[in-house]
Amino acid sequence: MNGGVSDASPERLLEIAEEHIFSLGLRDLASALSCKNMRYGLGKMISVLEGDAYCVFGPDATVTRNKGRWVSGFGYGGVIRWGDESIAFPEIRPNACGMLLMRLDNFQSIDDIISRASSVEEADIALDGIEITSDFGKGNHFFEFYELLEVSKEVSDLFPKDSYYAILHGSAPELKDEIYSWIERGEDVETPLGNVKVLYDGEAEDYFEDWEYLESFSKRRRELLAEEVVGSHESISNLTHQGLFARNEARLGCYDTMGNESDTLFPVTLRWDCPTYVMEGNQNLSNDVLRRLDFYERARRMDLLEELQNINILPHGGGYEIDLPYGEIETISTNFGNVFALSGMEPASGVREMSRGRGVSKFGEMVFSDPKSLPYNYRGKKVIGKTNELKLGDIKAKLRPIFTLKV
Repeated sequence: MNGGVSDASPERLLEIAEEHIFSLGLRDLASALSCKNMRYGLGKMISVLEGDAYCVFGPDATVTRNKGRWVSGFGYGGVIRWGDESIAFPEIRPNACGMLLMRLDNFQSIDDIISRASSVEEADIALDGIEITSDFGKGNHFFEFYELLEVSKEVSDLFPKDSYYAILHGSAPELKDEIYSWIERGEDVETPLGNVKVLYDGEAEDYFEDWEYLESFSKRRRELLAEEVVGSHESISNLTHQGLFARNEARLGCYDTMGNESDTLFPVTLRWDCPTYVMEGNQNLSNDVLRRLDFYERARRMDLLEELQNINILPHGGGYEIDLPYGEIETISTNFGNVFALSGMEPASGVREMSRGRGVSKFGEMVFSDPKSLPYNYRGKKVIGKTNELKLGDIKAKLRPIFTLKV
């Protein structure tokens, strides 16, 4: 990878960071914002590591609604890797979010599920001596129930047509403050793009051990809550899509297709009005895809070709879609962090054009520091289309949502 960044100017460091970002994302505003912001977080890492870091965004590249993560310069929907396993960057903020995909052979009534889910709030439930509180409705977390639409012959034994299915999407909020507290314990390292918290050697090792416990806790927590709400069930997969996948690798909203057993099935959830796709992951990216995206020569020049051939990325969902018709992004550095100015919306010349979605005037720019304040929706099937186009995985089953629980 590129070295010699110790004396780089802020502008040059952003250029280097941009060269180290490979995006498979859709051509939309949320994807563009994610890449723009990632230049800052990755640029700080590159400054600390003398160039030894890169990022690959998946088809669902998007903004993060975690303000701390965004302000630190990180987008969402991708893999971040760096060369030194003795260094950690806690501002990435891993939270062990994942999804438990299960089969329900004895589906209860919707009223009964609502009653049992609500009673979890009042029950004394503990795991490892830690009191558990449900987060079925927090943010984009949910408990969703399905019936089978389609299934391939290879996995038909796991997906009988007469069964119901469910996904519990959640993390471990009980331990979030503990893992995030490592940010304050990190060394404050100055870079041309601002300061970044860094953990070295023994502290980095202790941090990773805390992460491993957090991930184990989160997986067991999903199983425990599922048992409380639906009772007996058959777990098909229980996979993390947000956190540390190695001492020098973070995944924000995506799976590692080769990190588990070869027959692991990955649920990709989009919206409540779209099917959930159960996929088998492929080793990726293929040389054909790398050439088609104009990544091959750049990756080879940067000695990243083998890395990208084994990035093994698969989205866990569609990601946020920003519902604004802007085409230009300007980043402005201020004392309280980066501010993003959106413009490029063609002004309307009259009321008739305004009704067609054109902007009211050329002065109607949107300026923000935290994307949580922007109007958004969840992307739909186009993320699956992109995933198929890039040969990241193969669809093995489709599930039709029949009931989404957010309480």
